[in-house]
Amino acid sequence: MSTDLNAFVAIPLPTSLVTTLLRIHPHGISGLIEDVMADFLDRNKESLGIEQLPGGVYWEALFLPEKTQIRTTYFSEVKIATIENESIVWNGEIYASFAQLSNAMRGGKMTNAWRELQIKRPADKTWLPAQSLRR
Repeated sequence: MSTDLNAFVAIPLPTSLVTTLLRIHPHGISGLIEDVMADFLDRNKESLGIEQLPGGVYWEALFLPEKTQIRTTYFSEVKIATIENESIVWNGEIYASFAQLSNAMRGGKMTNAWRELQIKRPADKTWLPAQSLRR
């Protein structure tokens, strides 16, 4: 997946704030900032007069925007799902939850999705363990 660098905006932040955030969230802070901003817009959309927000899915407190990829490895096979609009999609099927997705991707076995899945949001440079994004 290639990233369109023109689709991003640079926002200056104090070095002390970035340093603190990196200590708390060592995998990078762009995804964290994206989550916080999306959450703010979602909570304030009425007062801000916003009718349509970009698509995405909440996994508990974690917001995963459209085009987020979710992967797991099962018997050496990498399986990747995506967030499309407001749905979790894998192999043309829509899943109601990340638990259902994880179980399906891992042969129908009951799994802990937080431990089994890795996430790569559009702003992320690398895959992140879902558990590390949990608040």
